[in-house]
Amino acid sequence: MLNLPQNTLAKIRSILLRQQKEVASQLESLEKNDPVLADGFAESPESGTDSWTADVHARFVSLRNNLFNLSSRITKSLTNLRRGTYGKCEDCGREIEVKRLEAMPTATLCLICAKKPSSKSKKL
Repeated sequence: MLNLPQNTLAKIRSILLRQQKEVASQLESLEKNDPVLADGFAESPESGTDSWTADVHARFVSLRNNLFNLSSRITKSLTNLRRGTYGKCEDCGREIEVKRLEAMPTATLCLICAKKPSSKSKKL
């Protein structure tokens, strides 16, 4: 783990916990507002309703997948904080820059590795 001051680690932990709550709230809201999953969903005889419903549902699914992905990255970062492995680049093993971690607490790559063309498909 980086030799970060305790107040910096506490700040990052606080940001991650806040993000975790926000993501959980957004996921709950999505479940309630998805037209396909909502209570009382019924097929409508109106033309265009089916395509609208399918389009909106597809957007909800995409957003939900992105939120699940973010939730996983947050959980992994919090776990790494507890284990003492937080802040280590998953590609090269060097320390991730403190400013990067403060700006993006779920970062798993240092700036050098994140900028590599081969890292484009990896999580930042």
